[in-house]
Amino acid sequence: MYPIMLELTGKKIVIVGGGKIALRKTLGILKAKGKVTLVAPIFLNEFNELDNIELIKTTYTPDHIKEAHLIFACTNSKAINQQIVNDASEHQWVNDCSQKENSDFYNMSTIEQGEYLLALSSYGKDPAAVKKKQEQLKKMFEE
Repeated sequence: MYPIMLELTGKKIVIVGGGKIALRKTLGILKAKGKVTLVAPIFLNEFNELDNIELIKTTYTPDHIKEAHLIFACTNSKAINQQIVNDASEHQWVNDCSQKENSDFYNMSTIEQGEYLLALSSYGKDPAAVKKKQEQLKKMFEE
């Protein structure tokens, strides 16, 4: 894996799913000024409180990702997530939240301190350990 930071301003990002993982991804993308379109038959209520997102309340079809730069497959169905991966074009980057081996990229855990951003990753192997290390480092920076 090659760590990079992406400029998402104006980029079209499609998130398929309406649960907690989709919400977490949406909040991060909005912070980076990405344009988020979400596709799911049901969404958590928290999505209704967000600005600058498009909610499409329906089941996924390949047309939903046709114009996307980044795609997040965040459904609770491995079969649907796999279909999203299969439907993506070669030029599109996909993150399958249910099967890391299907992903072109992963999100890293981050700590922001003033003008600095520290990113942590276990290469997708142990997110719980990364979260623990993140908390330790946050405490260290606060001291």
